[in-house]
Amino acid sequence: MKIVVIGGGVAGVCCAEELCRLRPQDSVALVSASRVLKGVSVVARLSRCLEELALVEKRLDELPYPNLTLVQGVAAGIDPEAKTLLLASGERLPYDTLCICAGARPKQLPAAVFAADGTEQQQQQQQQQQQQQHAEEAAVRQRVLTIRDTDSVARLAARLPGCRRAVVVGNGGIALELISGLRGVEVTWVMRHGHIGDAFFDLDAAQFLLEELQHQRRLEAQANDGLWEGQQLAGEQRHGMHCGQQQRRQQQQRRQQQQLQAGALPPPAQQQQPAAGSPGGVAPVLGHAVGPRWVQQLQAGSRGAGDAAVGRGGVQLEYGVEVARIQLMRQQDGTAAPAAALQQQGDQPDGAASEGRGSGCIGGGGGGGGGGALLLTLTNGKQLQADLVLLAIGVTPALEWVPPSLQQSEDGGLRVNRHMQSSDPSIYAAGDSAACEWGGDESGAAPHWFQMRLWSQARSMGVYAAHCMAGVQEQTGADMAFELFTHVTRFLGRKVVLLGLYNGQRLQGEPVGDLVTYSRVTEGPERTFVRVLLLRGRVQGAVLIGDTDLEEVFENLIMDQLDVGAYGPALLDPDFELDHVFD
Repeated sequence: MKIVVIGGGVAGVCCAEELCRLRPQDSVALVSASRVLKGVSVVARLSRCLEELALVEKRLDELPYPNLTLVQGVAAGIDPEAKTLLLASGERLPYDTLCICAGARPKQLPAAVFAADGTEQQQQQQQQQQQQQHAEEAAVRQRVLTIRDTDSVARLAARLPGCRRAVVVGNGGIALELISGLRGVEVTWVMRHGHIGDAFFDLDAAQFLLEELQHQRRLEAQANDGLWEGQQLAGEQRHGMHCGQQQRRQQQQRRQQQQLQAGALPPPAQQQQPAAGSPGGVAPVLGHAVGPRWVQQLQAGSRGAGDAAVGRGGVQLEYGVEVARIQLMRQQDGTAAPAAALQQQGDQPDGAASEGRGSGCIGGGGGGGGGGALLLTLTNGKQLQADLVLLAIGVTPALEWVPPSLQQSEDGGLRVNRHMQSSDPSIYAAGDSAACEWGGDESGAAPHWFQMRLWSQARSMGVYAAHCMAGVQEQTGADMAFELFTHVTRFLGRKVVLLGLYNGQRLQGEPVGDLVTYSRVTEGPERTFVRVLLLRGRVQGAVLIGDTDLEEVFENLIMDQLDVGAYGPALLDPDFELDHVFD
């Protein structure tokens, strides 16, 4: 049997590896556009259903399976009748079964965001002006980075040194991690939702994380302040020493000149020069070398002279808005800043960086020659300056090349049944390419699982699709991954565990009076947050932030559906023995 798997991401690699293990007699071909493949490794098993995973990269030729063929190429089409996959190179791969794990591509801002307004378009009638407009739009796009994978993160890391202001657009997991990773940069976080992490958290959990973010930024600001004050003090001391030495030298020179005029000293040409290496041969200290630490501090965003506000690395939040327009900053004469000047990040006048102190915002209408190379206009009319704009506004399945005969869901994923089959029984899908729309009761899917495009789910889907393609899913119990929604990640350095219908997913039709939530914040060296959602006294989901050690207990409460409504808020009391509930 010939099996073809499309995609070098987590779902595709896990699917291909599992197929090679389960079907060593079959030929498995893995098609990847890149020679670098992405897989996962288990860091820790936290409970029966919950594992903490790490993303790992592998070379295309490092998979040690004799029945695996690796094809570097891009899928361009499928002929379902001939059972053939067409690559962009023109190569055709026959298959008996095919699994599409093509992943997703990041969403982009609309083209109108980068276009000039109608007034400017009317004014730009000449070809030279139009060319200048295109050049300006290209310069803007160079400073708008979409964050999605390790390559885009590497590009960001190369652009961050010298960046003083950044605008992050988005509110999903990547945006949350990005905010926590941007240190020493003044950040404005633009989101269309009413609180941070809307896809993951309710208002209580979001508020807890926001407090953690503010606390971390305060500590960083204090550390930067202490470092800056120490550098200032050391500089003043060095300056004082230097001034004192200068004064002593000047006084000595005046005395020597007076003595020379009085004949008490021989002429300068007759003076004996100090021997090399003697104390008299040491040149006076005239200054202090910058050294490599200064470069590291600049890259980390430590503040320099006249840049007290920007170097604090604060975060300003803009809720309920989107980006309406991005354009180049204008010079005082109204023309766009030259492209060459845009490459010199961080060499703006010190005074200009203080506009919008502490927020990175400017008033409507004033472009000026501020510290940012870009000017963003939000849908509420507010304007922001930025050196970089970082996009993390979600993804869409990369399936524009599949034939229309394969049914797709509203979000663009391939509709799959309980065994990961598409509308064509010989074509399967997993990861971001799949749309698991089965319901809880009518198809046997667990009521506490739902799909979210996460690479933890990409792994479990890829493995499960392989078991279904090999026809062993009933014997292996690979569908256990669909019994309960689980995800563990880290935001702001804190472990975050999501269990079940933690945010009320699929419970919209339940009476409001039957739903109860309890939450607690535990203070200490490391604050923790716990929130549980109950439906008619039974736990449906939980959010755990920090090292709570409650993952297994709440997983069991969700799976067993014990009635714990009588305990009320005491369920989250740190002194309450939750294990006794199961006695």
